[in-house]
Amino acid sequence: MRNFLSVHFFAVLVAALWACSNSDSSVDPNRHDDPDIVDPDTLPVFIQGDAEWTGFYKEDGYEAFRKLAYPSKTELGTSYLVKFIITDFNSDSAVVHFMNTRAYLLHYDFAKKVLHDPSPLAEFENEAYYDPAKNTVAGTLVYYPSVDSMVALTFFPTDCIVPSQVAAVQQLIESRMLFLAPKASEASKNRLFYMPSGSAAEKAAAEYDAEFKKADVPVYTHAQLFGDIAMQIMNTGTAYGTLRKLTAAELDTAIVSSHDILILETLPAEIPLVAATISKDAQTPLSHVNLAAKARKTPNIAFNGNDLPDSLLALCGKLVKLEVKANSYKVGVATLEEAQEFWKKNARTPITLTYDLSDSGLVDFADLNFNSSKSVGVKAANLAELHKLLPDNSPDGFAVPFYHYSHFMDYARVTEELCEKSFSDCGKEGRASGVCKQVKNACVEQLAEPADASEPKGASLRSYIANMIARDDFAVDTRLREAVLDNIRYMFKHIPVDDDFGDALDAKVRKLYGVAGVRLRSSTNSEDLSDFNGAGLYKSVKATTREKDLPSDEIRKVWASVWSFKAFEERELWNIDHMSVQMAVAVHEAFPDEVANGVIITQNIADYSVAGIYANIQVGETSITNPEGGELPEIISIIPSTKGGVQSVLLQHSTLSPDSLILTDREIFELYQIVQKIQRYFAKLYNEYPDAFALDIEFKVMGPERKLVFKQVRPYII
Repeated sequence: MRNFLSVHFFAVLVAALWACSNSDSSVDPNRHDDPDIVDPDTLPVFIQGDAEWTGFYKEDGYEAFRKLAYPSKTELGTSYLVKFIITDFNSDSAVVHFMNTRAYLLHYDFAKKVLHDPSPLAEFENEAYYDPAKNTVAGTLVYYPSVDSMVALTFFPTDCIVPSQVAAVQQLIESRMLFLAPKASEASKNRLFYMPSGSAAEKAAAEYDAEFKKADVPVYTHAQLFGDIAMQIMNTGTAYGTLRKLTAAELDTAIVSSHDILILETLPAEIPLVAATISKDAQTPLSHVNLAAKARKTPNIAFNGNDLPDSLLALCGKLVKLEVKANSYKVGVATLEEAQEFWKKNARTPITLTYDLSDSGLVDFADLNFNSSKSVGVKAANLAELHKLLPDNSPDGFAVPFYHYSHFMDYARVTEELCEKSFSDCGKEGRASGVCKQVKNACVEQLAEPADASEPKGASLRSYIANMIARDDFAVDTRLREAVLDNIRYMFKHIPVDDDFGDALDAKVRKLYGVAGVRLRSSTNSEDLSDFNGAGLYKSVKATTREKDLPSDEIRKVWASVWSFKAFEERELWNIDHMSVQMAVAVHEAFPDEVANGVIITQNIADYSVAGIYANIQVGETSITNPEGGELPEIISIIPSTKGGVQSVLLQHSTLSPDSLILTDREIFELYQIVQKIQRYFAKLYNEYPDAFALDIEFKVMGPERKLVFKQVRPYII
């Protein structure tokens, strides 16, 4: 039901999308300019029934509004949508019908079933949305509890309504919502304000600004509204843990766990597994901290650069319970018994991942399909499908299947010499000598005596890992666990691959790409899944055919990342069997000369009440999810417009491009068209309805010709 507005929005485009372009700009809509017509004292008694209300008394308040409203998620937290129809708008007897939007999701359904309008669908939609004369008006009121009780007056982006008509509608409706502040009140935000739906409506509103002010009609754009938030609830939930305040630098060396709740002064490049996050810095829905919180289903709050409350800071170092709801949070001291009961109750069901090891080749994207994910992972399989769909706008390449990772685990041998060398490496990286000695001793303990006395003691990498992670001290000692996992990665990086495999991999890269650089991208069976995306858990690296960074050497770094502390802790949270994880690798040419990069969500997650897509875009190669210098990306929604075009809704400028959009209008239109093509194609593969399905798509803008290149597609977890 979440996307009913999006579904309806696309349906109404079919019959009359072109009507606005044929409207007569001289049409006089100012039939309600007489202030007497909106004097509350002259209004009749309001109807307040099950299907509709015609007005709200002062004592009704926001609670009554919420009872009629359909709840919807936005970047400002949960909002409440009440749709309305105004009949006989061009007369002195206009009636405002506030719809019970929980019961009637579409304007037409309400008009037909409650108002007994005999018009067919196409005729109703033309009159309500596209007829410049506007005898019937249809729109939506959006209540934002997190923004000082503001209520927005909105219309579909393709509605032909003009500013003078908007002003008349605003006066009619505000005069029937008596719980709002009166006009010219100092409580200016407790008002009904007009929020233009896109760039075209924003331009029209700006040109009509003087008239809006004269009529006392407040106007806020999306960017103004979204930029005025002191605190954002990024992800709801409940958590128990020790409240700890850390800087990004401190977090780099701190050992934290799922029993810690972090207060972050600045956003880190990566966020380890923790119970909840509270940041002083602003976040976006696609920041790494929030993506991790959504994937883990852990609470996340952003204070948008404002000072953190003293009441919150006073609890640092204490075991607390944090409850985060749609528009508020509550934190207080908890007992260990309460916390342990919560942790036990919320433990997840064990998961053993599936895979297919039958493919032992190096498989071209052309020979892979969506179902190949069982042998090469979702990322590689989706890349192959993406290249079939967009051969000119996506990389071509091949996959190194799960087989080669699994085979390496069997033939790679851990020796006593490697135990000694890893001990030295452990200390060089700053770990306590006592912890490093524990790891070394454990390492040697796993090595079996050989059958042939001339052979050194050793163990297969697979048996070595299984025994190390099964130790009791590994489970209970976080610092030891981190050091053991580093030791396992050391083994991966310092045991050579089989000569036949290494030669074949290097030769294939040399044949396809010559001396050009390539990307070796992780593609496991524990990422990019429909309910767990594993974003940022595993490593991707660059390689060339030069001796110092051959693919046959560099691939071991990708394989080793299965055993990073971050990835292990994440899987532990989800109770995933670590030994069932398999790593494939997608190989394609590296991206040179990157002008911009971006992440797209194929639903308008900033405002589900308006169809469209949501984009974070940044200049050059600067990361969107993990910016090293705290750079903020540009945030826009791209929504349909008239004549088959699109318009952008600016929510935030990039700090690297504060005065202008990063993409041109033509590029935004091209981006939207290609994304819609990807959405339809992958929705079919995932057996989902396109308007009720969301993808997470990564793209780049390349070279002086500014070519759009799409590099990843995966399900977005809403």
